[in-house]
Amino acid sequence: MRLSLRFAVLPLAALAVFGQSDRGTITGTITDPLGAVISGAAIEAKNTATGAVFQAATSATGNYTISQLPAGAYELDVTVMGFKKFVRTGLPVEVAGTLRIDAQLEVGAATESVTVTEVAAQLKTEGGEVSHNIATSTLDDLPVLNMFGAAAGYGTANSLGNIRNPLSAVQLLPGARITTDTILRVNGMPSNSQSINIEGQDTSNGFSRMFNQINQAGVEAIQEVAIQTSNFSAEYGLAGGGYFNYTMKSGTNQLHGSVYDYLANEALNAGLPFTINPANPGKNLRNPLRQNDYGFTFGGPITIPKLYKGHDRTFFFFSFEQFRQSAVTNTSFATVPTTLQRQGNFAAALNAEGAPVCNGPDPAGQQVCLNEVFDPNSTTTVNGAQVRTPFPGNIVPLSRMDPTAAIIQNMIPLPNAPGLFNYDVPAYSNFRHTTIPSIKIDHIIRSNIKLSAYYSANKSFSPQTNGFTEPYTALQPQNSLAQTTRVNVDTTLTPTLLFHIGVGYLHTSNPADAPKYDQHQLFPDGIPFTASNYFPYLAGMWSGLGGGWSGGGPFPTTNTGVAFTLSPIQNDYKPTANTSLTWVKGNHTFKFGATALFEGIQALNESRADGQFAFAQSTTSDPWQNGQPFANVASSGFGYASFFLGVTSSVSTAAPADVRLGMHAFGFYAQDSWKVTRKLTLDLGIRYDYSTEWTEQYGRMQNAAFNLPNTLIGGRIGTVEYQATCHCSYQHNYPWGIGPHIGVAYQITPRTVFRAGAAISYAETSDQNGLITSAGDFYTIPPAAYGASAGNLMYGDPEGPGNHLGNPVVHWPNFTPQFPTPAAPGVIPPSSPFVSIAANTGRLPRSFQWSIGLQRELTRNLVIDGSYVGNRGAWWVGPLLAGLNYNALTPQQEASYGINIQNPADTTLLNTQINSPAVLQRFPNLINPNSVYPGFPNTQTLLQTLRPYPQWNGIPPFLGPPDGNTWYDSFQFKATQRLQRGLSMQVAYTFQKELTNGTNSNTSYVTPSPPLINDVFNKSLDKQISGFSIPQELIISWNYMTPRLRGDSTGTKALSWMLREWTWSAVLRYQSGQILPTPPSLNNLLSNLARGPSNNPALWGGGYTFLNRVPGQPLFLVDPNSKFDPTSQLVLNPNAFVEPAYGTFGASAPYFNDFRWQRQPSENMGFGRIFSIKERYRIQIRAEFVNVFNRLFYSSPQDGAGFGLTTGSVATPTARANSLNGVGGLLSGGYGYVNWVGGAGALPRSGQLIAKFQF
Repeated sequence: MRLSLRFAVLPLAALAVFGQSDRGTITGTITDPLGAVISGAAIEAKNTATGAVFQAATSATGNYTISQLPAGAYELDVTVMGFKKFVRTGLPVEVAGTLRIDAQLEVGAATESVTVTEVAAQLKTEGGEVSHNIATSTLDDLPVLNMFGAAAGYGTANSLGNIRNPLSAVQLLPGARITTDTILRVNGMPSNSQSINIEGQDTSNGFSRMFNQINQAGVEAIQEVAIQTSNFSAEYGLAGGGYFNYTMKSGTNQLHGSVYDYLANEALNAGLPFTINPANPGKNLRNPLRQNDYGFTFGGPITIPKLYKGHDRTFFFFSFEQFRQSAVTNTSFATVPTTLQRQGNFAAALNAEGAPVCNGPDPAGQQVCLNEVFDPNSTTTVNGAQVRTPFPGNIVPLSRMDPTAAIIQNMIPLPNAPGLFNYDVPAYSNFRHTTIPSIKIDHIIRSNIKLSAYYSANKSFSPQTNGFTEPYTALQPQNSLAQTTRVNVDTTLTPTLLFHIGVGYLHTSNPADAPKYDQHQLFPDGIPFTASNYFPYLAGMWSGLGGGWSGGGPFPTTNTGVAFTLSPIQNDYKPTANTSLTWVKGNHTFKFGATALFEGIQALNESRADGQFAFAQSTTSDPWQNGQPFANVASSGFGYASFFLGVTSSVSTAAPADVRLGMHAFGFYAQDSWKVTRKLTLDLGIRYDYSTEWTEQYGRMQNAAFNLPNTLIGGRIGTVEYQATCHCSYQHNYPWGIGPHIGVAYQITPRTVFRAGAAISYAETSDQNGLITSAGDFYTIPPAAYGASAGNLMYGDPEGPGNHLGNPVVHWPNFTPQFPTPAAPGVIPPSSPFVSIAANTGRLPRSFQWSIGLQRELTRNLVIDGSYVGNRGAWWVGPLLAGLNYNALTPQQEASYGINIQNPADTTLLNTQINSPAVLQRFPNLINPNSVYPGFPNTQTLLQTLRPYPQWNGIPPFLGPPDGNTWYDSFQFKATQRLQRGLSMQVAYTFQKELTNGTNSNTSYVTPSPPLINDVFNKSLDKQISGFSIPQELIISWNYMTPRLRGDSTGTKALSWMLREWTWSAVLRYQSGQILPTPPSLNNLLSNLARGPSNNPALWGGGYTFLNRVPGQPLFLVDPNSKFDPTSQLVLNPNAFVEPAYGTFGASAPYFNDFRWQRQPSENMGFGRIFSIKERYRIQIRAEFVNVFNRLFYSSPQDGAGFGLTTGSVATPTARANSLNGVGGLLSGGYGYVNWVGGAGALPRSGQLIAKFQF
């Protein structure tokens, strides 16, 4: 609480004047009949719904500007003695929009008036920014607001839908893309680098910008979504990929509101491909689905009978929206250990390909086969290399089973189906409830002072069930609450001087808890497992080439317990403020302003305090395979056998930590809208942005110190530091965030406008996504050597209470050096700190944006707009470019040690333990392993000793470094048909090129489509096509309503009633296919340079060089846009790529523009009827369908690491067959395999019914 109060006070103290606005502007010039300007003319803009009046006056040059107008419809009055009163009605004011209304007065008495009712032109004549305004009514009329979530109720265990999302407006924009809640990308900038604002103040999710719905506003409460996409004015800042502003609805002088219900049911959906309905074997399965998004709105004047009459003064608008889903899933598959595997018999895994796939021999003369289980207790040295003896018949004696593993195994269900995915998860139910009430109050204190206040709460709960009810299930119920408060005051100080100030507060609670479990139950003798009352996290017990235990889903990455997101308390506190001053002087409209936000995140972090135990093939493999090319694709060892024996590959532990992170940001700007002539407007502005990086409030977060001595290992350079003890700053906050802005609009003809602009804009520093769960120290015990055990499962946490080693119990905070972490007295194997913050991380991402284009009014209601829109981004977060963090080597550095990376004998030596005679012969200094550092095990490899920091592995580069770059060029076209004869329509087309280097998202970890890094030490070669690349996209949207028939006869009226007010709406999106990555090389080059796929950060998008493309060879065996059978056909051509020469980098780019998956259009339509009742009431009934034509889509083919090869070359793949649903010989892997199991990748037609009453 102290943290939140401290942050709440600061913005109010920091701002005396000035800020960012969610309002619009009316501007223009007043002249007499001869064209001479008139100064001192009285101007009034009246909101026709509330009666609120905003006053101004013309300057000496006849110009006027009325800013800070709430969005809505206005009437403009101009009064000058000696002239007739000028009245212009029906003026739509949009958020961040400028409407130009010029008036030429007529001579006459002021009591006379001239009223103009002409619809305002759609031309933008007052600025050069690229922006879009979409009213909620437009979204409501189009099939874009649905509840289908990730997969329309199909797919994996947790594919629940969600409440309607106002960000769906992005689907209508050129150059923009949104995919559920994880990808929001605008004009080629990193995904989720946007700023989302409610009532002009930031409401972005501080936990992660990849999850925006947690604190969204209710759709029906929003009046308009304004989106600035390129070279926007200096008023808007600290945003990268788009500045989004929600303006909330206000009450009016008349009561108005709505009642609605969106309903989804499986009866409206098509069946899921590649599934069988048990009740109807001839049909596909349709999961039971019950979804409702319902609510009401109500607004009007606040009136208390006999006490207060609020007409023309005080208004309210209340909205209530609730989403409820109840779903039953019966399409989930998993892998559980077979009856034989439970007894230690892994013979079937040895024959996973129909016959053993073997390589070798090893120095002992043994063949080393895929999934062959070697006895960890049989390790010996032959000719300087470690080898092991396999268990006869691949059968581990039951007597060798770890007792804790036996307890856990007894919790795992038995198989109920044949084949690899041998567990058909019984049908299970799940639900999600989300409720968003909100209220807005508007009050006119005096004619020149207006106040508005807004509050909303977003409450969401789901048990997140996955079909497994056993104690090990990794369930984390969602139970979030986000509360948003805003207060805004607008004051007209003089007719040419307007002042605005706003304050806000956002509090989000999002606990990430899990079911409690007494870990003493895992030990017959009651030895405590860890200090945390949760089931431990166990991973690595599944293989796509033999099975084991997957814990849910056919291709899992986790198994039991919670991995890295265990925080039973998580709170985000965000006070915000803005203010502005607008001054009209002559031909100039000056605006000065400032914004501020302060954010604090508090979490009770128990991640890894539950104990994390990793298992791997390596611990039951033949250690000789380390460094051999086949090890990546046909490794010996078996993950479930390792679990069976209880031999871990690593153990991580931590103490619960109460972590508090914080940051703050300021922005100041000055801008001038200069009406150079009546046809030419020039916008000039400058903005200063300052943002700090995330820090821990009490300095308890570690940072890898690459240049400080480590007392734990004899003073060798490389330790960790804490701000609490070093009294230092980890990074330098960037003080030069100065961005000029310029825009020009020139009205060439009354119907043609030339618009251009350029700006340098800054975004906030990187998203803290994941840092809050790692800011508290945790410790990882690695194995002393490749294939060795990091500890036996039965002994539990080696640093927990009562541990068998007698190690001290971990506690937090602990400022003494602990990295690397001692495994036993005198034994300190390499282990890494988990947080590294680059010194320049505080540098703000910068983008240079520009656009140039023409806008043409073809008719009064039809406008076309074509623009060249581009930008260049720098200093984006680029964790994969953190070369120092790889702790890796270059071929030149290895050559300096006498190692030739292209010589197989030398690379074998690199992966050999230093106690080997072969290593000691060439590196005699390693006879004493303490020459590396005290406690260095002599079972480590030569490669580890050569690393710059041999005490560490890779070090995760949280919060940076800011080394990422983006390049974007596009032609964007938009045609807008305003409502005419029942039809409103928009066509948007984009032709674009998107390039990146090191960045694709404004966060470091768990991001979609991360960039692929070939050589981190040769950054210029890592420039690549973005993994989000879509070169062409066409979006067509329309809404059509049939008209009334004219005529007075009874028959005509009856026919008119039957045919009128039927609606047909559509949003059709056609685009290029998803780009596919170049297949990785299996030559182990980067592993031999200590930057292989398991190196963090390489594991997020690197670790492999690429295969070389073969000229003239087609990339596909079948056209991905044609019909094919994924159960029997591999789609990629294995001859299209070949391995580079041994020990050399591949020459291919990470992506090729012609290597794309099938085009997957999005075609949504709605059909309905409106029933008008008198003038103010109407009822609408509509059915909407996603993928209305039920096109069959497939998941992208496997062409990367883990694509199922069992040889060292893509040219000779093995197509793995499987048995599923009683049918044998179906594909389940291989190069070019398209995963079809359970309908993966398919988005069959889904529908919803809508009923809405409005008054």
